[in-house]
Amino acid sequence: MYLDKRSFILAASLILSAGAAFPQAAPADAPKENKQVGRNHDGARDGQRMAEALNLTDAQKEQAKAIREKYRASSQDVRTQMRTLHDQLKAAREANNTAEVERLNQQREALMANAKQTWTAQRDEFRSILTPEQQAKFDQFQENHKGRRGDRHPDRTEKPQA
Repeated sequence: MYLDKRSFILAASLILSAGAAFPQAAPADAPKENKQVGRNHDGARDGQRMAEALNLTDAQKEQAKAIREKYRASSQDVRTQMRTLHDQLKAAREANNTAEVERLNQQREALMANAKQTWTAQRDEFRSILTPEQQAKFDQFQENHKGRRGDRHPDRTEKPQA
């Protein structure tokens, strides 16, 4: 019996030490991959790809950068407000407060309408610096993007479910 217990302890310690010999986690300084499939959060790289695809001149690239900077603050403000609304909606749903959920949904719809106007203005301003050929290619990119997005959001005009 003593030998069986010793063998068991020896085997267990070998298994544990083998697990420790092979690191399981990536080092802390290693870049983390974006786990969200289909979502690219690198706006600079997207802008660079768009510039290359549209064959923008250096002057157009500078104008596009100025347009992005012009609208950056309002976009950041919208993201902050949406995060706050999201948290408030979550709390209201957990509290089963339907009146508050409805009020917050109306607030979100108004915020999204304003954001859409801002995004449309930015897109139209960017489009205005393009040549007719570039505009046609840009419009095609927009249509392709709507097609991909359509799988996730079939109709953006529908009221979100509470």
